[in-house]
Amino acid sequence: MDAIYTKVAEFMTDSVVFTAKASVDKYNKPTFANTSTTVTGRLIYDTVKSKDVQGVEVVDIGRFITYGPATSITVGHRMVVGADTFTINGVDNIADENGAHHTVIRFGR
Repeated sequence: MDAIYTKVAEFMTDSVVFTAKASVDKYNKPTFANTSTTVTGRLIYDTVKSKDVQGVEVVDIGRFITYGPATSITVGHRMVVGADTFTINGVDNIADENGAHHTVIRFGR
């Protein structure tokens, strides 16, 4: 079983930085914490329409797939890839018969 996870890990070579929302300013714009979390996974750019957590139709620019349940990442985080910053439209924890398997983070502008 460990050999399968080793092969899957070979495809997850992209690094993404996530920063949690700290608060909102007087103009209701989010401010973010000074600490960040770097997560490795697979970055896939694919434009699709989806719905965010409030049910509003949005355009996803791509998905970031990470091994294991990264449940600490929420739509309140900011996602940074290189010099580009993205908003998170949705976080889906995918499970199989053995429990949580991987997390899919859908992102847009």
